Amino acid sequence: MAQHKLKVAPQSYEVLAPYQCPNQRHWYQKGDIVDLLPCEAEFLKLGGKVKLMTSLPTQQKEKANA
Repeated sequence: MAQHKLKVAPQSYEVLAPYQCPNQRHWYQKGDIVDLLPCEAEFLKLGGKVKLMTSLPTQQKEKANA
């Protein structure tokens, strides 16, 4: 029987405390907006490093509409 794979879209999160991405060795600073998959975000949410964005900042809204 074939298994169906669900596609999970990344969500935007706001960085609350600086952390280093383990794959790219890039540091994200407080206030940065990052797109993470739920499995990536779970550990960072538990550690208090990120929070889910409820709405986009006005600068990103303007870029999206342009």
